[in-house]
Amino acid sequence: MKEKYALMAEETNDEHYLKAATELGDTQNVVAHQPILSSNGIKVVERGVRVDSRLFERLLNHRLQVPIDESLTAEQAVTLDELRDLAEKLIDERPFYGQLAAQLSDRVTLLGAIGSIALPKPIAFRLTVARDRRGAIFGHSLQVALIALHLGIRQEFKVAELRALAAAALLQDAGMLHIDPEMLQAEHRFDAAERRQLHAHPLTSAMIVKQQPEYPQAVGRAILEHHERHDGSGYPRGLKGAEISVMGRILLLAEVVAGVLDKDIRAPERRLSLILRLNHVKFDARMSKAILRLLEQGAVDASDVEQDRRNAERLKRLDEDFGEWSQARSELVNYAAGAPTVGAFLTDRVVALERSLADAGLHPDQLKSVCLDIGDQPDALGEVAMLAREAGWQLNGIIQDVFCRFPTLESSEQPGEVAIRDWLLRLSGRLQ
Repeated sequence: MKEKYALMAEETNDEHYLKAATELGDTQNVVAHQPILSSNGIKVVERGVRVDSRLFERLLNHRLQVPIDESLTAEQAVTLDELRDLAEKLIDERPFYGQLAAQLSDRVTLLGAIGSIALPKPIAFRLTVARDRRGAIFGHSLQVALIALHLGIRQEFKVAELRALAAAALLQDAGMLHIDPEMLQAEHRFDAAERRQLHAHPLTSAMIVKQQPEYPQAVGRAILEHHERHDGSGYPRGLKGAEISVMGRILLLAEVVAGVLDKDIRAPERRLSLILRLNHVKFDARMSKAILRLLEQGAVDASDVEQDRRNAERLKRLDEDFGEWSQARSELVNYAAGAPTVGAFLTDRVVALERSLADAGLHPDQLKSVCLDIGDQPDALGEVAMLAREAGWQLNGIIQDVFCRFPTLESSEQPGEVAIRDWLLRLSGRLQ
């Protein structure tokens, strides 16, 4: 157990989190409430010393005996009352989150669960780092918690289960604090190594939580599963359906919902509805329907003439795009035979995407009838154009996932793998 804890200390004291933790001391009083020791017993920082960014290099040069969270106290640390107040503010100010708590009983239950989670000092410190140094991660996690609790109530979770679900939602992205913040900028394009690092964050988050005995095992398991998908296309373990816990299924859907609604895009609710319908095999059907019902109750987006014009132009180009895609699909069949492992995985993902497009009425063979049906209807034009963009984003995701799951593909000299790599790179270029 001691060796496992030392390994955890090493893996959770990386440069990016340590930098954020010490920079917290530049804006509020952060003190070492116990001596900070290196793994071989050297005292790096004395008990009672104020810690700020001036100590960053000193701490970085040592492998610490325990995670830095165990040794630091922030004067203005996150509290349960603050979490509850911030959740209530979201409910009052954001229409969608208000819908989650439209019934008084739901509001009381939601806020009660968030305001009563287990909050040991190391976790309170970590949430404080997120709040003050990585505000987007902190805000996203709070939004996930509200959505997850709404779904948990619909699943008839008991009070203790809701409390555990709230903790899992708030801590699901604890591992994101260990990722270079530059990688999380909207314009950043991940290479394969960075994608693998991103895919590791559920493991890091779960490892952090499992070190705190206050949390039941279900919390760590749900965190580990919050990027899985029902059809097995998720990560880190590619679980399918019932292999994913109910709490994990709630988290993975809530994370997607919050992620889309928080984006600075036109009509985020409309895009979310489209994503849930296009990707229905990836989420629990009952839970997805609960979110779709909420979206249907929301306000209709005002028409944007210029956006409608662009959508119409995009629709005109779809026939050409799908012609290129048909050619690409025939190429893939040939290439997959020369690289059976990579080819089988890639083919399965592409077929699943085409099946989803067919369900939504936008398979290449259906395109002409779709064009005739929608005519000049702005809403229909907007949805088809949005669907086309979503298909492009999903193809990009498939490309990145292949390079992540098969890291040797980038440097392989096997003819079949070279052909697939070149095919993926050409497809990526067309999607720019």
